[in-house]
Amino acid sequence: MTHAQLKAFHALALSGSVQDAAERLSLTQPAVSVQLKALEADSQKVLFRKVGHRLELSAEGQTLFEITRQMFRAEAEARQLLSPDTQHTGSLVIGADGPHVALDLIAEFRRRHPEVRVETLFANAEHTWLNLLNLKVDVAVLAGSPEHQRVHKQLAARQSLMALLPAGHGLANEAELTLEQLSEEVLIFREQGSNTQQKLETALAERQLNVQPALVMGSREAVFEAVARNMGVGFLYNREVNQDPRICAVPVTGMQEVNWDEVVCLKNGRQNPHVAAFFDCIQLSSND
Repeated sequence: MTHAQLKAFHALALSGSVQDAAERLSLTQPAVSVQLKALEADSQKVLFRKVGHRLELSAEGQTLFEITRQMFRAEAEARQLLSPDTQHTGSLVIGADGPHVALDLIAEFRRRHPEVRVETLFANAEHTWLNLLNLKVDVAVLAGSPEHQRVHKQLAARQSLMALLPAGHGLANEAELTLEQLSEEVLIFREQGSNTQQKLETALAERQLNVQPALVMGSREAVFEAVARNMGVGFLYNREVNQDPRICAVPVTGMQEVNWDEVVCLKNGRQNPHVAAFFDCIQLSSND
């Protein structure tokens, strides 16, 4: 096993493509393939499996990727530290399924640690979870993450479901609305994989309400704008609702504090001092 072999493996694990890995390393594609084959031959382990046109990590490859990610991150941070023009010490990659709770935490982290470069990767809850497990982010802020033996998590905030109605709608002045009332409206849903949609569908099923949406939107921003254009009634959590004269937000009966935003990381990632420092910011950002 050589350093060059591990670099080729790591680049390929990040991209899933020999071509992309070669570009990342400024090598030819055959050179990357040779390094990988030599690493698998020397270790007598299958590190990748071909799925369609992409390469995906095997179980042993995933374990090695966790190691090389820490190794090359430490190498990069050592170079930064020793560089005469270093302006920051290290970086933190944060995934999130929405900006509102995550940005509160990021703002506090940046206040405490302005020297650390922060990168963010926003996606829905399902993809954010996969980004964490696949080591594309160091830490994630998301709702309703499943229990997993590799993952450590901590509660950051609780949110309630709100019905989003166009201003002037006949139900806009109600103190709260039941799902039975809302099921009679033209509804706008989020895409599958959205935590908001999962919570809503579970609640509808529990009440035996068979509802078909008129529109399905791929983001909370699209839901907000569709409601503002009087295209139907949508759903968001309370911290996601912006002040806008075109919109009225009404609490949904029985859906108080149904969404639990958590900060999550892989258990071995807790050793990263920047990850540990991000968890330390939860207390100040969890006041709903």
